[in-house]
Amino acid sequence: MKPAEYRDGDAPLVSVVMPVFNGERFIGEALDSVFAQTYHRFEVIVVDDGSTDGTLDIVATYGDRLRVFRQQNQGNATARNRGVEMARGEWTAQLDADDWWDATKLEKQARYLNGADVIYTAALNFGDSSRVEDITFANADCPEGDVFDELIMANFVPHSSVLMRTCLVRQIGGYDETLRSIVDWDLLLRLSGAGARFAACCEPLTHYRWRAASVCATTNARPRLPHPLLRHAEGRRGPSARRRSAEDRG
Repeated sequence: MKPAEYRDGDAPLVSVVMPVFNGERFIGEALDSVFAQTYHRFEVIVVDDGSTDGTLDIVATYGDRLRVFRQQNQGNATARNRGVEMARGEWTAQLDADDWWDATKLEKQARYLNGADVIYTAALNFGDSSRVEDITFANADCPEGDVFDELIMANFVPHSSVLMRTCLVRQIGGYDETLRSIVDWDLLLRLSGAGARFAACCEPLTHYRWRAASVCATTNARPRLPHPLLRHAEGRRGPSARRRSAEDRG
């Protein structure tokens, strides 16, 4: 998909949702990267999932530049859903509190808003990242359009890079709070299965921190024994989405 120019006066509001649990070590860097954006039409929503460290003390230093919601520890999916519920923007961006963005990330993604429902970027992997390539999509071969077939094979979208139409995330019910892991993969599969069009900015504009416990969902081949999520997701693709996919490939 080719990027299109936009006028600043027409730029839509982006709601940046940052779920966090005990993130005092990294959240300042993540927030600073948001406030350094060259795209200025955004709001920031921090959802604290019951932190017991100094996370909220750090968040408080940003004053009224952001909104904060604090909840008892209920998990990642619940925290993300709360942020989406609070969002005022037409678009929602997710940023984990231990990741950060290049200053031009939102500006460059905004060029792809017309005709897309989900926009993602490549990522620069750092931290305990020996298991993965240094840069995702270093060959710039990023799936776009109807990506369901590619997405069900592997979760290739760095979730801290996504920019999604808020109304669509709400329409499909948000993140599945019954899942204990890979809630991002599940959400993207449901968005794609509902007909969402994906666009990609294949520059590594998202800095994704890997830890020893990070789940490596991105693989080059489908698991021999299908993950329950994959079996679950395969049944979610509605007939309208299948029909549109066939027409697109016509």
